[in-house]
Amino acid sequence: MFDRDLADLAVIIVNWNAAAYLPTALESLFANQGGLTLQVWVIDNASTDGSPALVRARFPQVEVVVNSTNVGFAAANNQGLRLAQARYVLLLNPDTFLPDGALAQLVAYLEAHPDVGVVGPRLVGGRGKIQGGAAGYDPSPATLFSYATFLYRLFPGRVRGLWLPQALYARGEPIAVDWVSGACMLVRREAILAAGPLDEGYFMYVEDVEWCRRIRAAGYRVVCHPGVSVVHYIGGSTRQLGSDFHAHNVNALDRDLRRRYGATQVALMHLIAAFGFFLRYLLYEWQWRRWHNPVFIELRDLWAACLKTSLARVFGPAPDPQTASALVPRSPVIGG
Repeated sequence: MFDRDLADLAVIIVNWNAAAYLPTALESLFANQGGLTLQVWVIDNASTDGSPALVRARFPQVEVVVNSTNVGFAAANNQGLRLAQARYVLLLNPDTFLPDGALAQLVAYLEAHPDVGVVGPRLVGGRGKIQGGAAGYDPSPATLFSYATFLYRLFPGRVRGLWLPQALYARGEPIAVDWVSGACMLVRREAILAAGPLDEGYFMYVEDVEWCRRIRAAGYRVVCHPGVSVVHYIGGSTRQLGSDFHAHNVNALDRDLRRRYGATQVALMHLIAAFGFFLRYLLYEWQWRRWHNPVFIELRDLWAACLKTSLARVFGPAPDPQTASALVPRSPVIGG
């Protein structure tokens, strides 16, 4: 029996300088509300673009929490989780757009499948291209190797990689996975209570992978539902800091690997990952030389940053957890 005092859905949006995207995300959210009772929280990580004031002026029904420093994605989401009083919780990036019916479909899926603790949609870019990083499988020697060598794309459904291959998304059927992206993740309240909050040792990236692992350990399934499509203008916040910020993705992966594997295995997995990053670097370098589209420079430099960081982790120590937050400028509260 559900608590009558609980809302149907609590939505947590962690924001950092995403004022250009936030209105679209919030407008699409409320357009999808239907008969659901909503709590909506924007947790602002010390933005300098006026995001909190914008939300308060245009969306008075949204509760805004302003942090004086950038505490990171996991910690900010945990602030929202402590405030949420709802049967389901949606973690949603500010650079997203919910098409008509998307929210109702995700909620209906959890309603119909009480053994599922987390469901995530297919994520697509602004032009409709499927984003592979919406869901996948736990980082391991096998999944890293198949990801690095593109085997997971050559043999979809037969070989597991870090990411789901696009061919599986195209089938439209729900898929049992190890994790779904925190960019749009609907979580059952009971699963949160069983697994606990996100691990704040991850400043940004991989915290969703680790959280889903604990939710699965608590007895719930994690599912990607490709039949539900959500637009994700990926990198709306992190792109502001350039390609080097993506190196933090590798450092977060490093933290996850070191907690589960020995030093020799971690070094081997970084070598495997570095090989995959190098292949992707070469691919986008070739595409840039052939078509001279600036987007290929951005992608080339992203993979170069990942390659450099992965090689640094092969024999080097784990990075100081505090260095992650240093990547993001600290700034005074705006609109608070």
